[in-house]
Amino acid sequence: MGGENQSGTLGDMMNKSGRVVGITFSTFDLLHAGHVQMLAEAKRQCDYLICGLQIDPSVDHQSKNKPTQSLVERYIQLRGCQYVDEIVPYATEQDLEDILQAFKIDVRILGDEYKDKNFTGRSYCEDTNIQLYFNSRDHRFSSSRLREIISGSELKGSPAINKSDKKR
Repeated sequence: MGGENQSGTLGDMMNKSGRVVGITFSTFDLLHAGHVQMLAEAKRQCDYLICGLQIDPSVDHQSKNKPTQSLVERYIQLRGCQYVDEIVPYATEQDLEDILQAFKIDVRILGDEYKDKNFTGRSYCEDTNIQLYFNSRDHRFSSSRLREIISGSELKGSPAINKSDKKR
């Protein structure tokens, strides 16, 4: 799983505490294997990984899905992930910008689908020499696919669900 390092080396990015601080932002809804792989790759880019946990992306973008799980459920799941050192919930894209400015960040980790796009905080990162690292997504796991599977099994009655119901 290799992403693309846009600039600098680990040594160039050391902050005053002597460690490289990375940050990634997501809703982390229905935490799945793809999230864990992404977080593992993100953690390889830094010594200390902060996860910005978006409360509800549909607030700023109506095209985005409202989370299925509560903020507390998603927070607990992220807290249980060995790659995550700190979690910072946020509500809006402006909050995301404020987090980038308030924390001493060395590297921001995003999915490679954002490489050629203008995304929230890009110009701030570029202006302040926060490295942008675009991680790969070379797996089939996604929250959207998981929602489809769950929705389909509810409609059709999944054998896995039916088997577990019989055990009760």
